Amino acid sequence: MAHARYLDRPAPAWIRALLGALALVAALYAVLLAGGAEAVGLPLDPHSWWPVGALALGASLACAARAATERDERVVWALLAGATLCSGTAFILWAALYENDALPPYPSLADAFWIPFYFLVFAALGALMRAERPHLAPVAWLDALIPACAVSAVASQLLLPHVATAGKPLAEQVTLLAYPALDVLLVVVTFLVLALRRWEPDARWGLLTAAVLGSALGDVLWSYLVAAGTHEEGGAADLPYVLTFAAIGWAAWAPRGAAIARDDDRLTLVLPAVAAACAVGLLLYGAITAELIVPALVLAVAALGAGVVRWWLALKREAQAVILREVAAELERKADQQAAVADLGRRAIASGDVDQLMGLATEVVASILGAERVAVLELAPGGRELVLRADSGAAGGVELEPLGLAALTAGRPTVMTPNALCARIERKDGVWGVIAVVHRRSRDFVEDDVSFVQAVANVLGALVARAREEQLEAQLQQSRRLESVGKLAGGVAHDFNNLLAVILNYADFALEAATDEGQRRDLEELSKAATRGAELVRQLLAFSRRRPVDAVAVDLTEVVRDMEPMLRRTIGEDIELRCWLASELPPTVIDPAQVTQVLVNLAVNARDAMPGRGRLTIEATKVEAGVRLAVDDTGQGMSEETLAKAFDPFYTTKPPGSGTGLGLATVYGIVAQAGGTIAIDSAPGRGTRVAIELPCREPAYALRPAAGTATPGR
Repeated sequence: MAHARYLDRPAPAWIRALLGALALVAALYAVLLAGGAEAVGLPLDPHSWWPVGALALGASLACAARAATERDERVVWALLAGATLCSGTAFILWAALYENDALPPYPSLADAFWIPFYFLVFAALGALMRAERPHLAPVAWLDALIPACAVSAVASQLLLPHVATAGKPLAEQVTLLAYPALDVLLVVVTFLVLALRRWEPDARWGLLTAAVLGSALGDVLWSYLVAAGTHEEGGAADLPYVLTFAAIGWAAWAPRGAAIARDDDRLTLVLPAVAAACAVGLLLYGAITAELIVPALVLAVAALGAGVVRWWLALKREAQAVILREVAAELERKADQQAAVADLGRRAIASGDVDQLMGLATEVVASILGAERVAVLELAPGGRELVLRADSGAAGGVELEPLGLAALTAGRPTVMTPNALCARIERKDGVWGVIAVVHRRSRDFVEDDVSFVQAVANVLGALVARAREEQLEAQLQQSRRLESVGKLAGGVAHDFNNLLAVILNYADFALEAATDEGQRRDLEELSKAATRGAELVRQLLAFSRRRPVDAVAVDLTEVVRDMEPMLRRTIGEDIELRCWLASELPPTVIDPAQVTQVLVNLAVNARDAMPGRGRLTIEATKVEAGVRLAVDDTGQGMSEETLAKAFDPFYTTKPPGSGTGLGLATVYGIVAQAGGTIAIDSAPGRGTRVAIELPCREPAYALRPAAGTATPGR
């Protein structure tokens, strides 16, 4: 009885007995075929195919029992049961009808049962492979068919012509040659199926491979011996048939092996390509020599046809793969673009650093689009030039300003040139600037790329619009604070100015009447203190815009040139004064005394910021909308906290008793009263630059003195 460890666990006892008997009969019959009976002197004649037929029927019974108990592989073992049943029937028919015939017919009735054996085995091997690997790619079967047909054709052409069929009828020739050809094909298919299993045969596949090899060897020997007229049933040449049916019966109940890893379901195209080339070579050989036998011709044509189909499928698959890769790359690129725009939007909401976000935007666009350079350009006042705000690459190469100006004048959101793509950055109040993307092949940009650049431009537009709104809001709050403080200071200063006028008048009267020198000194000190108080009142009135002004058309160049000696005395000898004044400036309407006060206040602040040596530079230049007065120093500079409060009244960083905190607040009030703007650029250790722009037009305020305002000293 067969040992349990060599069989699948569900095998019932009678199957184990059947397989044991099958193995025992096969072994005894093999000994007889090998001449064992004659060697020991037993009168046993093995020259018959009845035992081979019985072995085949036993294997068929084992396969049928397996098909009845195995749901997943029922088709496989049912096909093998039919195959062995056909073969066993053929062997028994031959033994019954033609065993004693000196000249048996070829083909015979038994061949009608032998031929289906091969096709059923083909189908069984395919079904078993499908059961083990249900997700095997269809082209893998085609990859297996091409080498199978090609190798079978070559093997048939090499082996079968040596079978002596000359002079025999055509039907007999076909019969003698068909079996070896089918066996060669079966062997190749078996080995290619093993290749599909990653050359990991288990016990079942090992037994099935042995069965296929046994059938092939037996058929080849049979063809040679029959063609030579020396074949005899029950000879040593029948040993492979015994192996075939015993192996099939045991394979039906052999345990399954481990599952095959599904890493790749396709064989490499190298093997099918080489096999198809061999088939072409065989056809060329047949065309040249006219010695190609029919089975080899059919198999070579089949291999070549399958190769053409496989080549067409490979091209089709590759074309589809290329399209899918392009679509996937495009979708991935679009996803990256959308993610980048979303990230910029989140950063724009969370952070107010405009310059940092602009720099980040240029880097992101350059990285995603593979651009050589990406820059953000701001439209300067007047709309005639662009100022670089952020740049992803080194300067040089393509001039960005002409590209940006051309994009702004085109009247379209985006403009594409052969080497650049520009998108306008817009705010609610108009165009702010452009974002320029420099690329050698900008024409290759697709619509999604253009939309991506426009989306980044929209984010930057929203960013600068919000920054502008925050700036205007801060200016409004500053103006409201100054207005509130100015109203309070103006009211107090007006009343205090009246009191100082009385004090100064009485001090003058007392000085005229005083005869004692000590009294005169005291009265003079009193008059000086009242005069300083009157100066403070004048600053307060100027800050509150309640001081009367004498606005006239002045040339800032002349005013600064006239004040230069006084400014040199104010800042001292240790500080260098430089004046860069335009020769011709358009006149601006302002009170010259207020210009003097602005310059003195700024010069004093600069002097205090440069306790050692330093340089003070005053520039008066023409700009688009008027004139610009700029005061630069090389002093200590201001921090961001100090810069934010620079125009607040009574805010000072000087020691107690050294300043009133009204210097820059007064300058702010004077500039605002004249309809101009003022900006401070400063950083610790970098000095300070105050830029004032005044319009060249009539002011919006009255030129007559305001009613009810007192003048110190009267």
